[in-house]
Amino acid sequence: MSWLRRLARPAPVLEAEAALSLKRWRASVVTRPWAPCAFAEFTVLDTETTGLDVRHHTLLSIGAVRVRETRVAMGESFYREIRPEQASERSNVLVHGIGHGAQLSGEDPAIVLAAFMAFAGGRPLVAYNAPFDREMIESAVLKHLGVKWRPTWIDTADLVKSMFPGEATELKTLDDWMGRFGIVHYERHNALADALCTAQLFQVLLARAAKEGYSTVKDLLRAEKNYHWQRKR
Repeated sequence: MSWLRRLARPAPVLEAEAALSLKRWRASVVTRPWAPCAFAEFTVLDTETTGLDVRHHTLLSIGAVRVRETRVAMGESFYREIRPEQASERSNVLVHGIGHGAQLSGEDPAIVLAAFMAFAGGRPLVAYNAPFDREMIESAVLKHLGVKWRPTWIDTADLVKSMFPGEATELKTLDDWMGRFGIVHYERHNALADALCTAQLFQVLLARAAKEGYSTVKDLLRAEKNYHWQRKR
C-alpha cells in the first residue's frame, strides 16, 4: 500500500527561501495550450543524476534556458547543483563530471527545486527524452516540497522524429540530431550546456512546425503524439 504511505507522509517543513520561491511560482503566469508558439515562452531544461533508474537515483543538477518568441533568451538561464543523499558511483562521475566533493557540497534539494519552479513559472517544460526528466523532477518536487507539480512537457526526442520522419530511422540521440543541424556543443553532460543545445534543436523544430501548420503549444503536443501514431501503423 505505497499510496497509503504517501498519504500518511507529513508535509515537509520548508525553509524561508524555498517557501518564497514557491510563492513566486504560484503567482507566475501560465502559458495556455492555445498560445501561439511564435509568441509563447518555454523553459528548456536538462538534468544530471546519480544514475538512470528513476526509482533509486536522484538529481545532481538542473540547467535551463528560456525560449521566448522562438528565440533563446541568452540572459535568462538557470543552473544549480543539488546535494544527493549519497554520492554517485565513480563510473557515473565520469559521465557528468560532478565529483563527490562537489556533489556533497551541493545545495539543499528543496531550495533548488523551488527555485527552479519559480524560474520555470507556468511555461511548458521542454527536454530531450522528457519522460525521464519529468519523472525525476516531479517525484523530487513531491518528496522535498510536498507539491504535486504537473506542468506541460514537450519531448524534443519525439517531436524531432515527427518533424523529420525520414531521418528518424538513422538519427537516434541528441548528438545525432545536433550533428544533423550543425549545433555545436561546448560541454556535453553539463546540464546547462545540454539545455542550451536542446533549446537550439527546439528552435529548429519550432520553425519546421510553423511550416507544417502547427502553430500553437497544443499543436506541438499533437505533433509529438503523431510520431507514436505513425509507429503503430
